[in-house]
Amino acid sequence: MLYRRKVLLALLEALDRQVTRTDLQKYLFLVAGEQEHPSYHFVPYRYGCYSFNADADRRALARDGLVETHNLWVLASKKRYLTSLRPADREAVRTIVDRFKRVRGRELLRHVYLTHPYYAINSDILNAVLDVAEQDKVDAARPVERSPRLFTIGYEGLTLEQFLNRLIQNSVGVLCDVRRNAYSRKYGFAKRTLEGACTQSGIRYAHIPELGIDSNRRKHLRTRADYATLLRDYSMTTLPENNDALESINRLVDEHRRVALTCFEADPAHCHRGCVADALVAKGSLAHPVAHL
Repeated sequence: MLYRRKVLLALLEALDRQVTRTDLQKYLFLVAGEQEHPSYHFVPYRYGCYSFNADADRRALARDGLVETHNLWVLASKKRYLTSLRPADREAVRTIVDRFKRVRGRELLRHVYLTHPYYAINSDILNAVLDVAEQDKVDAARPVERSPRLFTIGYEGLTLEQFLNRLIQNSVGVLCDVRRNAYSRKYGFAKRTLEGACTQSGIRYAHIPELGIDSNRRKHLRTRADYATLLRDYSMTTLPENNDALESINRLVDEHRRVALTCFEADPAHCHRGCVADALVAKGSLAHPVAHL
């Protein structure tokens, strides 16, 4: 079993009661704040902090019969999970449960909104949870809309939530996926899931497969020289043949101001998205330098 799922089950065990989905997300968020290496990351969402990974784990644990979940979560397994955690994580769960076990619903939301206002910026119920003066903290935590900019970002080494937060914190309005095949075995980065998560985070998703590189051409890359050869060929062939696709990115920048190109590799020097950005700069259509997130 994935370790993070043990943390989730241990939290349900420690709470020892039925828990709403919204409350469990908030408890998990508070536990993560006590952990040196958080089991889950979160994004600003309709009811405050939310983990797509935690919700996916909920569905997996329900399929395995370890939790019962409809509107409420309840531990179905007789197994004890707290004792299976690392001591520091076990202490993190116990600390939060001791402090917040009797805090739930709007009171729990209010605590999280006030102490972590960034995660309330997309809340649908902000007016019902905080008064006008308290909402000023949330407004102050909103990323400031800035000048038009093109970014690139790779998802290597990031959770879906960490990836989305980088986009949100930089006021990105459109994510351009330049993979040929927008498929990934890593949760959150296959096209359908990524598009849904972006849409739910207020970010438009656009797939531009014409600018991708066939996976067969990437199989035997080992050295920097291998990458350099591939990307040089890509810049000399694929990009000139797909000027319309490049122009579509320019139009997105014109319309939405802040756009990010994405693919897998963390290092843009090892990824063709850097070539796409260089081609747009060379066309002279970008007023600001490209930033790599």
